[in-house]
Amino acid sequence: MPVLIDAHMLGAGETGNETYIRGLLGGLLEIGAPQTVAVRESGLRPLAQDAEALANAGRSGFAGAQGPADGASAPAHDVRVLRGRSDVVRLLTQLPALARSTGASLVHCTYAAPPRSPAPTVLTVHDVSFLRYPQAFTLRDRALLGTAVPYSARRAAAVIVPSEHTRGEVIELLHVPAERVHVTPEAADTAFRPVPAAERTGALRRCGIGGPYLLSLGNLQPRKNLPRLLEAWRRLRDAGGLEGHRLVLAGGVHGKREPVSRLVAELGLTGDVVLPGYVDAADLPALYSGATAFVFPSLYEGFGLPVLEAMACGTPVACAEAASLPEVAGDAALLFDPLDAEAIAASLGALLGDAGLRSALAARGLSRAASFTWAACARATLAAYETALA
Repeated sequence: MPVLIDAHMLGAGETGNETYIRGLLGGLLEIGAPQTVAVRESGLRPLAQDAEALANAGRSGFAGAQGPADGASAPAHDVRVLRGRSDVVRLLTQLPALARSTGASLVHCTYAAPPRSPAPTVLTVHDVSFLRYPQAFTLRDRALLGTAVPYSARRAAAVIVPSEHTRGEVIELLHVPAERVHVTPEAADTAFRPVPAAERTGALRRCGIGGPYLLSLGNLQPRKNLPRLLEAWRRLRDAGGLEGHRLVLAGGVHGKREPVSRLVAELGLTGDVVLPGYVDAADLPALYSGATAFVFPSLYEGFGLPVLEAMACGTPVACAEAASLPEVAGDAALLFDPLDAEAIAASLGALLGDAGLRSALAARGLSRAASFTWAACARATLAAYETALA
């Protein structure tokens, strides 16, 4: 069942999209199901790094433009390089040409697929936030996503989503028949593990963090609900409940920018909040592990991978009772109403003031995170491929 997987986002800093495709490619190799993978030149280095990690673990590797990794064993992905940076060229000519030349039975894309393809398409849709929270996107992005995603989803032989919540959204808002929508839950990468304090120093220094802190991670855009989190933090500060902690808001900006720095200043929190910006993936396990707790107040997530990443690092989690987050967190997180700053403050206060609660949530979180694997995601993806072919 040769499948052409569009992995153009590798090396592009597309956060969740890149994390997903790297995890899926690794999971496919782990279960011995290599495919043809289309990447841009910027994606060759991440593939080589993943090949080395898999080879060191005694698993499969990647083959292609740079050859197989040293020590890697077959099977391996067949890597094809997409020249140039144009998404229009990629969708209209490059992917269809690759599908023909490689004899692909399916073409698997994320969000947008070629309008004319010699093989049926499979489409991954992580969420439809551009419809639920259009204010989080620029006018250009709303127009592109609002046109390309519904068109590609309705034409796809199968649509892959990360959660039951997103499955319902795709059926309702994109009008895709239920039998064509398949759930393939994602997972935290194996790099996310508890990092000892001695190994965290460099990462914390690069992020400008000293002393105890609570961590929040994500795109700094409106649907991440940062104004209410900052209001909750101010309430805790005014009540003397911070216990010497600062709040670290880590993340870059994709789509519309939330004026976080201005909000911090307006609330008088300049000394209580750290804004390190985009954090390199290699530093994230240390950043999670060093936090007293992780808070994720997002109003809308298709899956909410940071919740599992924090849990895998042994960090207690408090997150919004919204969209897919309760589905992902299970009983391993403290849930709060994301529209209520007082409720957010109460949850954070409970975590800061109760070591026993933190310990219990950390233990449940480790178990919860371990129940999600990229190998399981890959098996579910293969099942979706088989249904699409049928």
